[in-house]
Amino acid sequence: MSLPDTLFVGKAGSGICWYRCTLPAMALGLDWVSVAGDPPQAAVRTGLTREPVGLADLSRYEVVVLQQPFATGWKQVIRDLKAAGTTVLFEIDDYVHAVRKMHSHELQKYFTKELLASAECNMRLADGVICSTPYLARRYTSLHRRIWVCTNGLDLARYDLEPPPRDGVTIGWAGGIGHDEAVRAWLPAVAEVLRARPQARFVTVGAPFAQLLEREFGAERCQSVPGAPLEMYPAAMTRFDISIAPAAHNKLYRGKSDLRWLESSALGTPVVCDPFTYAGVEDGVTGFHARTGAEVRDALIALVDDPALRSRVGEAARAHVREHRSATVAAQQWARVLREVAELRAVASAA
Repeated sequence: MSLPDTLFVGKAGSGICWYRCTLPAMALGLDWVSVAGDPPQAAVRTGLTREPVGLADLSRYEVVVLQQPFATGWKQVIRDLKAAGTTVLFEIDDYVHAVRKMHSHELQKYFTKELLASAECNMRLADGVICSTPYLARRYTSLHRRIWVCTNGLDLARYDLEPPPRDGVTIGWAGGIGHDEAVRAWLPAVAEVLRARPQARFVTVGAPFAQLLEREFGAERCQSVPGAPLEMYPAAMTRFDISIAPAAHNKLYRGKSDLRWLESSALGTPVVCDPFTYAGVEDGVTGFHARTGAEVRDALIALVDDPALRSRVGEAARAHVREHRSATVAAQQWARVLREVAELRAVASAA
């Protein structure tokens, strides 16, 4: 069965638009746009479509995937689309209900009870929900009976990069907002490694966590690279010989995808990660699990001391990602969802 005519509508200027809308749309040859703001002020900013598309044109599609339509203004959009015969799918990739209680999260104040109530209303109103992890699907099953899981994939060509020449060994972390609690918990272990191994450095990209160790170890050994456009992250991460992927033990991190591991592995960089979030990583084969500070320290020291170990695990992780987690492979999950939606539409039309 061919795919229904589908439009992905993502949040403008966000990484999640790239991973959850742009990549699957391009892999499947479907249309996508990014939208800034919320209805009635929402406006299309960019995208790739066969014809120009504005918010008034969404009903021309058989299926519209809306990324995190939380605000109350989306309720009428969803209702209008359904009335016009368009199937609406609600896409979400974080357990946003956990953010409201996280004082360390930079966006906590925006996730009010009112916003979450609106998000729940819109989720119920949609024809189905697409999540990035099985945990999210379990959490939101009470809000909708029709839920699918589509895991993240990568456009691997962006990670086909040669690392720059350098001395020493660099431990790195890259990411955006919402990671303060998790990364700070691992900083004492990183500091222990820097004390024990003078050749080691610590670099963070996107958040200035390395600055917290700069006073003790100096600016040459602890560097924070500012946040940059998404397309710059792979190049910045080529500075890493080892990556860390900590996790705060809360519901937000339980629902997070394995993107930290995924991106580092695409570059062939071995990752030390908390299995609370990264249970799918095969310990000692495609990465290293670490639950405690001592386990973090020991894994990092082993990797700092052994370039052959770094190479073996990094290459195994890269091979796994190339086989199982490319954007093309990941898009087949979305294709299965859209074919199922097409079947449901056909049954409804015949009734």
